[in-house]
Amino acid sequence: MSLPIANDLDATWNFIQPGLEYILGSHEDQGVTSKMYMNCYTAVYNFCVNKSRRSNNDHHSTANESNLYSLAGAEIYSRLDKYLTEFIRNLKKDPKDTFLEFYVRKWTRFTIGAGYLHNVFDYMNRYWVQKERSDGRKDIHEVNTLALNKWKTEMFNDNAEVLISEILDLIEKQRNNQIVNTQLISIAIKSLVFLGLETQDSKKPSLVVYITNFEKAFLEKTSQYYSNESAKFLSENNVVEYMKKCESRLSEEISRSNNYLEDHTKKYLLETLNKVLIEDHSQEMYNQFLTLLEQNEIDHIQRMYKLLYKVPKTIDPLADTLENYIKQQALLSIEDMRISMEAAQDNSTTTASKPKRALSAVDPKTYINTLITIYLQFNEIVIKAFNKDPRFIKALDNACRYFVNNNPIALPTPKSACKTPELLAKYSDLFLRSNSKESDIIDMNGDNLMIIFKFINDKDSFEEFYRRQLAKRLINSNSKSEELEESIIQRLQEENSIEYTSKMTKMFSDMKASEDLKSKLNMNNLIVKDFNPLILAQSMWPFNHSKDYNLNVASELIEPFDNIVKAYDSQHNGRQLKWLWNHGRAEVKANLSKKGKPPFLFTVSNIQLMILIAFNKNNTYTLGNLYEIVGTSRHIFESHLLPLIKYKLIEQSPAGDLSNDDITLTIVEEYKSKKLKVNFISVIKNTEPKQEEEEATKEIDETRKNFLSACIVRIMKSRKVVKHNDLINEVLPQTLSRFRAKIIDVKRVIDQLIEKQYIQRVEGNSYEYLS
Repeated sequence: MSLPIANDLDATWNFIQPGLEYILGSHEDQGVTSKMYMNCYTAVYNFCVNKSRRSNNDHHSTANESNLYSLAGAEIYSRLDKYLTEFIRNLKKDPKDTFLEFYVRKWTRFTIGAGYLHNVFDYMNRYWVQKERSDGRKDIHEVNTLALNKWKTEMFNDNAEVLISEILDLIEKQRNNQIVNTQLISIAIKSLVFLGLETQDSKKPSLVVYITNFEKAFLEKTSQYYSNESAKFLSENNVVEYMKKCESRLSEEISRSNNYLEDHTKKYLLETLNKVLIEDHSQEMYNQFLTLLEQNEIDHIQRMYKLLYKVPKTIDPLADTLENYIKQQALLSIEDMRISMEAAQDNSTTTASKPKRALSAVDPKTYINTLITIYLQFNEIVIKAFNKDPRFIKALDNACRYFVNNNPIALPTPKSACKTPELLAKYSDLFLRSNSKESDIIDMNGDNLMIIFKFINDKDSFEEFYRRQLAKRLINSNSKSEELEESIIQRLQEENSIEYTSKMTKMFSDMKASEDLKSKLNMNNLIVKDFNPLILAQSMWPFNHSKDYNLNVASELIEPFDNIVKAYDSQHNGRQLKWLWNHGRAEVKANLSKKGKPPFLFTVSNIQLMILIAFNKNNTYTLGNLYEIVGTSRHIFESHLLPLIKYKLIEQSPAGDLSNDDITLTIVEEYKSKKLKVNFISVIKNTEPKQEEEEATKEIDETRKNFLSACIVRIMKSRKVVKHNDLINEVLPQTLSRFRAKIIDVKRVIDQLIEKQYIQRVEGNSYEYLS
C-alpha cells in the first residue's frame, strides 16, 4: 500500500491499523515485517510533521490554526487509546488453558508489541506527549505506558483475584514438591511490578499493585501453610528432625524468593517464616535444649542457635537457660568433689571421732582444676555451638562468676568469706615454687590462674594471699623462675590495674636492692661463710615484727649483723631496721660424723641456729639455761627445740614434756642420720598458718575500710551534700574492681567518718562534707 495523505487522519489511521494488529499479536502465527513496521512509523511521522509545517508556514493563521500540531497529536493519541481498549477486550481465553496460562501468554506478547508500538509513535511521544505532560496533563502518557495502563484497566483489574489465586495455588503445589511451570509464576508476578507505574513519573515503576494484590495475600498464605505444616510435623517428629526440616524449608523459600519475588517481599517473607517456623515453636526448642546439653550434641545445639538467631528476641531465653544449666552442673561437680575429698579424709582418719573437714584439707589443685574443667567444657560449647556470640559469652561469664564465688567449698557457711581467692593463691604457689614435683604440677599453669582470677569477686583478697605466698618464695629463694613470676604479675596488672600489683612490684625492687647491698658488705667472718640479708619495706611486705621472736644473737654472729646496719645506715638516714628472726634460715656444717666421713649439713631456723651455736661452748645445758641464752618466747623456743630432740640430735634427760627447767639437754657426739643433709625446719610445729590467715583477713578488712573511706570522702568532697541512697549507689560500683562491698559495710564506714568529723548528717536523710 502507498502511504496515505499526510494531513488526513482517517486515511492515516486506516493505513496503520492493520500493522498495529500484527505488532500487538492479533495474528499469533505471523509477526510484523520490517517494511510494515517502517510504513506505520512513516505514516504517523508524516501526519504529525505535515500538520505542524502547514501551521508554521501560514503567517496569517489564527491562534487556533497555530495549534494544529497539538490537535494532530491529540487526535491520533485518542484513536490509539480507543484501539488498545478494544484490542485487550477482544482477547479470548482458550477453554483448555487456565487463566494464568492465558494471562502470561497474552501479557508476554502484548508487552513485546507495546515496545514496538512505542517506537512507531516515537515522534508523537517525544513532542506532543512531552509537551502535554509539561503543561500538567498527567493523564497523558507515552505509548508504552499507555499500553500498560490499558492492560491494567481492561485485563488485570477485573481478573486480579483469579490470577493471584492461581499464582498462589501454583506456589503451594511447588512447596508440596509437585512439578510446576515456575516461569508462569515469575512472569505473572513481574507483570504486577510493571503495572504499578507512578502517576507523576510514568517511567518510574511502583510496587503498589504488587504489594496490594500479591504480597499481602502471598504472606498470609505462606504463614497459614507453614503454621499447619510445622504443627503437624512436630506432632509426628522430634525437635531435632523439626530443626532440620526448618533449615530445608528456609533454604527452599530463599531460593524461591530469588527466582520470582521482589526484594521488598524477601524481608517480610523471612520475617513470616521466622515467626511461624521458629518463634512460634521456640518453647519446644528450649525444652529440648537441656537434653542436647546433657548429651553434648554440639551440632544440634549449633543448629538450634542458628535458627533462633534469626529471631533475636528468642536468643536471650536460650542464653539464660545455658547460664542456669552451667550453674547447676558446676555446683553438682563441686559437690561431688567435696564428697570425694571428705571420703578420702575419713578413710585416712583412724580415730573414732573424725573431725569436720577444714579448709586446709581442700586440695587447691583439685579445686581449681575442677573449676577450670567446668569452664573449658562450656567455653567449648560457646565457641563451637554459639559462634562466640557475646550474649552466650556473657552467660558463661555470669555462671562462672557465680559458681567460682558461691559453692560448698568457697562458702562453707553462709556468713564466711569466700575461700576461692585463698585457694587460687595456694594453687599459684604450687606451680611457681621450685620445690614442687613436676608430676604434681604437670597440668597447672598461669592460663588457668588468670581464667579463675577473672571470675573471683574479691580480687583484693586474692592479692593479699598471693602476695604472702610470693613473699615466702622470694625470701626462701624457692621461686621457680623470676621471669615466670614477673609474667604472672604483668598479667594480673593487665587484668586489673598498675595499683593492684604495685606492692608485688616493689617486693622485686627490694630483692634487687638487697643484692646490691650485699655486694658492698665486707664478709671476712670466719664462722659465717655466706650471708644473704634482705632489706624489706615494711609497708609492702606481709610480715610483722613480733616480740615473741626477739632473739639473742650469738656473739660469734654479731659482726655480720652490725655490718648490715652500718652499710644500710650509710645509704639511708633515719630509717629503722627490725629483724624478722622467724623468717630467716641457715645452713650449718656439723662435725658430728664418724672419722673419715664428711660433715653433716643441717638446715635450721634462726632459733635452732642459736641453740646449736650454744653447744659449741658446752655439750650440756639445762633447759632453763638454754632458754635464757636463746631468748624468744617460751612456746616458740620449745617448738623449735623439739625437732632437734625428736630426731636425736640433742638428747633430753629425763624424757617427757619440756615443763621443767632442770631438764638436761646434751648434744650427741656422733649423729646417726643416714642422710648428710637434714632439714629440721620442715618438722617444726607450725602455728603460723592459722595466724597468717587471721592476719590476712584482718589486713583485707582494714584495706577495704580504707578503700571505702577514700571513695566516700572523694564523692562528698566533689558533691558537698549527698543523699544516703545516692551515696550508697555511687560507692558500690567503684568497689567492683577489687571486691563486692556490702551495704552494711558502707554504712559502718559512713558512721566512722561521721565520728572522725569528715562528714555530718543533715536533714533529708543526707550527708554534708566538712572541710
